[in-house]
Amino acid sequence: MRRIGDNIEGYVASLMGDDEQARINYRAQQVRNRYRLAIESVYRENAELFLAHTNNVYILKKDGVLTLIVYVDESIFAAELNAQRELIKLKLLQLFGEQVEQFEIHVSRGNYKDYHPYADEHAPEGDSDLPLAPLSEEEREAVEATARMVDDERVRKALEKAMSADLARKKAENGIGS
Repeated sequence: MRRIGDNIEGYVASLMGDDEQARINYRAQQVRNRYRLAIESVYRENAELFLAHTNNVYILKKDGVLTLIVYVDESIFAAELNAQRELIKLKLLQLFGEQVEQFEIHVSRGNYKDYHPYADEHAPEGDSDLPLAPLSEEEREAVEATARMVDDERVRKALEKAMSADLARKKAENGIGS
């Protein structure tokens, strides 16, 4: 089911009188929404993680071929998207009739790595001032044990950090251990 906010940029641009710019804005928003829904369909509970690391998404004709181009901020996400590229293309076709022939995935560079349109739309509101609850020794050991399954040291450390922060935030939200 469509949300009214999905098309708001297109509506606003059309009211401003520039039909070409309105069309471009509408299509850009449509592509972002379609990609978001396809990723949610493929990755389910992990979709927000992939969307948070997505810098931009385009569908355009490149050398006469309809191409989906995705920019992410880390190569680990590019590799995983690459592994699921055919399924993502299939979801775009099934859900929206968008028949993408090619799928390009790029790792962003420079300032573009800091642009996260999907992370901004899923950012929690009003809880940034909430202090994190400290983790017990058993909780820290459980996080480390889970993260040890990851071979890549950089990814393992990032996973430990994310899991610890998530657990501490959840404990704080529930009033445990603060």
